[in-house]
Amino acid sequence: MSTSPDFSNPDQALIHRFLAGDGSPIAMDGNPLSRALHCSLTSVGPQRDRLEIEFEPDALFIQGTNVLQGGAVSAMLDFAMAFVTLAQIPVGTNCATVDMSTSFLRPAPKGRYRAVGEIDRCGKTLAFARARLLRCDGEVLVATASSTLALF
Repeated sequence: MSTSPDFSNPDQALIHRFLAGDGSPIAMDGNPLSRALHCSLTSVGPQRDRLEIEFEPDALFIQGTNVLQGGAVSAMLDFAMAFVTLAQIPVGTNCATVDMSTSFLRPAPKGRYRAVGEIDRCGKTLAFARARLLRCDGEVLVATASSTLALF
């Protein structure tokens, strides 16, 4: 009889499928927001303390000044920090953002983006993460964020 891990969080299961695969990007289609942002998990570091996600947000997220709405930018950063935390914590453990600070460095026009999430510290009840959002055409830094996540 074999025991398989208890993936109570489908996002954590997706990360482990990526790690077991050949390194090809995996679409993150587990919820409507990730589908609308066209998220793909593209990289997980060997220590699981760094992770990359690519996005190509729908026109739905473009505001009147022809740039991405700040909430969409924040969501991309939040995805990166939550996913790197899920990669770091034991299977069956979940996380939730309890605090997040975002710095918007320049306008984000419609296009393809890459979020890089990294763990600063991961304890038993809290994790501290940060993320950078870059435009894929030229690696221009658009926004940064840091967050505290509760582990349960």
